[in-house]
Amino acid sequence: MIFIFKNILVPVDSSPASLRALDLAIEFAMRDGAKITLIYVILSSSKLNTQTIDELKKFGENVLHEAEEKCKKYGILPKKVLKIGELDQSSIASEIYDEVLKGKYDLVILGTKGYCGEKAILMGSIAIALAITLPCTVIIVR
Repeated sequence: MIFIFKNILVPVDSSPASLRALDLAIEFAMRDGAKITLIYVILSSSKLNTQTIDELKKFGENVLHEAEEKCKKYGILPKKVLKIGELDQSSIASEIYDEVLKGKYDLVILGTKGYCGEKAILMGSIAIALAITLPCTVIIVR
């Protein structure tokens, strides 16, 4: 059986695992003619000042730009999504989940663990949460 995917979401954070996930998404896009959407999630807090939030946005925009440039090398023009959620009301997994529902994706490819913002943290819990809750196919890349 061959699976054909048309609308792929790739959470990116510039970690090695998320870059490998992007490589796989590019392969699927080239094979199937799928569209790729790149997403970067920031969790903000009312305790953060405007300058810090602006720095987090700039970092996220840079991550999205680097991923976009990688896609363009293969003739793929991805959509980019920068989401900002409230730390006390949301999570990275729930922001990605909301985007999946909104964008009607048929595949999510993400790294098993990576970076969040500028600090390295274990992202395995995000990958697990998405794998068991998303209403579409999920591929987790090591």
